[in-house]
Amino acid sequence: MTRKDIIERIRLVTDGVPLKLDNLTIRTTSSGKLLITGWTNTINFENITKSKILQELDNLKKSYSELAKSFEELNDIVKNNGLTIEYNMAYDDAGKCGIGLCSEIDGKLEWYIEQ
Repeated sequence: MTRKDIIERIRLVTDGVPLKLDNLTIRTTSSGKLLITGWTNTINFENITKSKILQELDNLKKSYSELAKSFEELNDIVKNNGLTIEYNMAYDDAGKCGIGLCSEIDGKLEWYIEQ
């Protein structure tokens, strides 16, 4: 995907079209959030640990930060629409469904799993 293509896709995020790049998905919600979802690299659900998910969440936040530095359009979407950024880590069950593992808003972490 070229830079121009990414910019065009970023502009569609406010219209409800998710932007999928590598291992993250960016979309807006009806509740005023920019949802940044990362997908765990863990293949078997029973092998998921909170410490591993925290590492992946940190990597997700770094990846989004780098993306936002490269594409000011992301920052414009957040600012112009008064959005709150919510980071989510999820497990992809081989394309059958996504299972939420945790979310973070303004540094407040909420777990959806017990492991």
